[in-house]
Amino acid sequence: MLDDLWNSTYALLSDTEFWLAVVSTLVKVIVILVLARILLGVLKRVITQILQKREGKYVNVSEQRSKTLTSLLHSVVANVVYFIAILLVLDELGFNLASVLVGAGVLGLAIGFGAQNVVRDVITGFFILYEDQFSVGDYITTGQYTGTVIDFGLRVTKIQDWTGEVNIIPNGHIEDLKNYSKENSYAVVDMRVSYGHDLEKLQQLIMDASLVVYHSNENMIEKPDMLGIQEISESGAVIRVIALCKPVMQWGVEREIRRAILDSFAEKGIDVPYQQVTVHQKEA
Repeated sequence: MLDDLWNSTYALLSDTEFWLAVVSTLVKVIVILVLARILLGVLKRVITQILQKREGKYVNVSEQRSKTLTSLLHSVVANVVYFIAILLVLDELGFNLASVLVGAGVLGLAIGFGAQNVVRDVITGFFILYEDQFSVGDYITTGQYTGTVIDFGLRVTKIQDWTGEVNIIPNGHIEDLKNYSKENSYAVVDMRVSYGHDLEKLQQLIMDASLVVYHSNENMIEKPDMLGIQEISESGAVIRVIALCKPVMQWGVEREIRRAILDSFAEKGIDVPYQQVTVHQKEA
């Protein structure tokens, strides 16, 4: 028995064709891996150059966002290239690729079915990142949530509302998005006044008060604009003034303008109309 084992081992070791086949296979495997590595490096450089051009073309594309997107695409390309390289190596080693692909397909189908929500969240997160829909620090509204984005990942986004609560939202649930931080916004102030006063003078008082705020508030980009009477009702007329402000600063400017207008009205003895209720009590 030992003689048979020795003879078979000796025959195998002395088989020139066998060793040539082994060396040939190893060389092919090494070549495949080297070419995969070279191809991956080329693709990464191409992706980096494309995204750098995109970053230079669009001013609002932040460096952090560009790096995140570059890293993501590098990872995707690496997985694809190495997957193909592994298939080629298995083919050289004599494995049946059809069986391997069928097994991988069944496994992938099972995983995909169980994690379809996660896949949807990741895909949505990728498009949010690529399209620059919002970034960390932006003030947004999506569905019932409004607040500041404090963290953004490919699967979930964290939004902190004005009370300090942090809402963790899967990216696949982000719909009807409104971003207040992208562009300048208008502060809109409506002031109701009674008909017993000169409306032209009231408009001038409102405009003067708004200009005082403009000269002291750096968040106002342009001088306020008087739009005039917007509404007429039983309780009085509504006079509207607007002012272009920096992103997300319009609400603070609105509050400051209202306070300045009320202070101006108080100095001039002008009352702001309000609802009054008269109660009549019958004598017992």
